[in-house]
Amino acid sequence: MVTKSRQKMEELNKIDDFIYKTLNDLLFDAVPEFKTVFELDSSNYNFSGGIYLLMNEFASFLAKEIEIEPAGAVVSKAFAFINQLGESNNLEVLNILKVGILEIIYTEKNIDREMVAGCLSEKLQKYFYEFSHYYN
Repeated sequence: MVTKSRQKMEELNKIDDFIYKTLNDLLFDAVPEFKTVFELDSSNYNFSGGIYLLMNEFASFLAKEIEIEPAGAVVSKAFAFINQLGESNNLEVLNILKVGILEIIYTEKNIDREMVAGCLSEKLQKYFYEFSHYYN
Protein backbone atom coordinates (compact mmCIF):
# COMPACT_ATOMS: atom_id res chain seq x y z
CA MET A 1 0.00 0.00 0.00
CA VAL A 2 1.35 3.38 -1.01
CA THR A 3 1.13 6.00 1.69
CA LYS A 4 -0.20 9.47 1.06
CA SER A 5 3.26 10.88 1.79
CA ARG A 6 4.82 8.52 -0.77
CA GLN A 7 2.24 9.58 -3.37
CA LYS A 8 3.10 13.23 -2.80
CA MET A 9 6.81 12.48 -3.24
CA GLU A 10 6.04 10.68 -6.50
CA GLU A 11 4.11 13.75 -7.67
CA LEU A 12 7.14 15.93 -6.88
CA ASN A 13 9.35 13.57 -8.87
CA LYS A 14 6.99 13.93 -11.82
CA ILE A 15 7.34 17.72 -11.58
CA ASP A 16 11.14 17.37 -11.59
CA ASP A 17 10.93 15.09 -14.64
CA PHE A 18 8.67 17.58 -16.40
CA ILE A 19 11.01 20.50 -15.69
CA TYR A 20 14.02 18.49 -16.85
CA LYS A 21 12.34 17.37 -20.07
CA THR A 22 10.98 20.84 -20.84
CA LEU A 23 14.22 22.71 -20.21
CA ASN A 24 16.21 20.02 -21.99
CA ASP A 25 14.02 20.35 -25.09
CA LEU A 26 14.11 24.16 -24.98
CA LEU A 27 17.89 24.17 -24.64
CA PHE A 28 18.56 21.68 -27.43
CA ASP A 29 16.12 23.48 -29.74
CA ALA A 30 17.65 26.89 -28.99
CA VAL A 31 21.30 25.81 -29.08
CA PRO A 32 21.64 22.65 -31.18
CA GLU A 33 25.42 23.04 -31.11
CA PHE A 34 25.34 22.18 -27.42
CA LYS A 35 23.29 19.06 -28.10
CA THR A 36 25.92 17.94 -30.59
CA VAL A 37 28.75 18.56 -28.14
CA PHE A 38 26.89 17.05 -25.23
CA GLU A 39 26.11 13.95 -27.32
CA LEU A 40 22.80 13.34 -25.66
CA ASP A 41 19.83 12.25 -27.68
CA SER A 42 16.93 14.55 -26.82
CA SER A 43 14.72 11.50 -26.32
CA ASN A 44 16.93 10.37 -23.43
CA TYR A 45 15.82 12.22 -20.31
CA ASN A 46 17.74 10.10 -17.86
CA PHE A 47 20.92 12.17 -17.54
CA SER A 48 22.00 11.06 -14.08
CA GLY A 49 23.22 14.50 -13.05
CA GLY A 50 19.80 16.09 -13.31
CA ILE A 51 18.86 19.49 -14.65
CA TYR A 52 21.32 21.49 -12.54
CA LEU A 53 24.31 19.55 -13.81
CA LEU A 54 23.01 19.70 -17.37
CA MET A 55 22.81 23.48 -17.06
CA ASN A 56 26.29 23.54 -15.48
CA GLU A 57 27.57 21.69 -18.55
CA PHE A 58 25.78 24.20 -20.77
CA ALA A 59 27.31 27.13 -18.85
CA SER A 60 30.80 25.65 -19.26
CA PHE A 61 30.11 25.12 -22.96
CA LEU A 62 28.96 28.74 -23.26
CA ALA A 63 32.05 30.04 -21.44
CA LYS A 64 34.28 28.26 -23.97
CA GLU A 65 32.23 29.65 -26.84
CA ILE A 66 32.54 33.17 -25.40
CA GLU A 67 36.32 32.77 -25.27
CA ILE A 68 36.43 31.54 -28.88
CA GLU A 69 33.96 33.95 -30.48
CA PRO A 70 32.17 36.35 -28.11
CA ALA A 71 30.01 37.85 -30.86
CA GLY A 72 29.33 34.52 -32.56
CA ALA A 73 26.01 32.94 -33.46
CA VAL A 74 26.29 30.22 -30.82
CA VAL A 75 26.82 32.80 -28.06
CA SER A 76 23.90 34.83 -29.37
CA LYS A 77 21.60 31.79 -29.40
CA ALA A 78 22.74 30.81 -25.92
CA PHE A 79 21.94 34.21 -24.45
CA ALA A 80 18.58 34.25 -26.21
CA PHE A 81 17.82 30.95 -24.44
CA ILE A 82 19.06 32.28 -21.09
CA ASN A 83 16.97 35.44 -21.41
CA GLN A 84 13.94 33.37 -22.40
CA LEU A 85 14.31 31.36 -19.19
CA GLY A 86 14.68 34.63 -17.29
CA GLU A 87 11.18 35.65 -18.37
CA SER A 88 9.75 32.79 -16.32
CA ASN A 89 7.99 33.43 -13.03
CA ASN A 90 8.58 29.84 -11.94
CA LEU A 91 10.87 29.94 -8.91
CA GLU A 92 12.46 26.58 -9.70
CA VAL A 93 13.27 27.62 -13.26
CA LEU A 94 14.77 30.89 -12.02
CA ASN A 95 16.84 29.05 -9.44
CA ILE A 96 18.09 26.61 -12.09
CA LEU A 97 19.03 29.61 -14.20
CA LYS A 98 20.83 31.39 -11.37
CA VAL A 99 22.67 28.43 -9.89
CA GLY A 100 22.97 26.24 -12.95
CA ILE A 101 24.07 28.85 -15.48
CA LEU A 102 24.71 32.39 -14.23
CA GLU A 103 26.84 31.44 -11.24
CA ILE A 104 29.01 29.16 -13.35
CA ILE A 105 29.57 31.86 -15.95
CA TYR A 106 30.26 34.47 -13.27
CA THR A 107 33.05 32.34 -11.80
CA GLU A 108 34.78 31.62 -15.12
CA LYS A 109 38.24 33.19 -15.01
CA ASN A 110 38.61 34.17 -18.67
CA ILE A 111 35.18 35.72 -19.13
CA ASP A 112 34.50 39.44 -19.39
CA ARG A 113 31.67 39.90 -16.89
CA GLU A 114 30.64 43.21 -18.41
CA MET A 115 30.28 41.57 -21.81
CA VAL A 116 28.14 38.83 -20.27
CA ALA A 117 25.99 41.34 -18.37
CA GLY A 118 25.46 43.25 -21.59
CA CYS A 119 23.92 40.14 -23.15
CA LEU A 120 21.51 39.61 -20.25
CA SER A 121 18.10 41.13 -19.68
CA GLU A 122 17.85 43.77 -16.97
CA LYS A 123 16.26 41.24 -14.61
CA LEU A 124 19.08 38.75 -15.14
CA GLN A 125 21.78 41.40 -14.81
CA LYS A 126 20.64 41.91 -11.20
CA TYR A 127 20.92 38.18 -10.52
CA PHE A 128 24.30 38.04 -12.25
CA TYR A 129 25.77 40.92 -10.27
CA GLU A 130 24.50 39.48 -6.97
CA PHE A 131 27.32 36.95 -7.23
CA SER A 132 29.82 39.78 -6.62
CA HIS A 133 28.88 39.48 -2.94
CA TYR A 134 30.30 35.95 -2.89
CA TYR A 135 33.07 35.97 -5.51
CA ASN A 136 35.88 38.37 -6.34
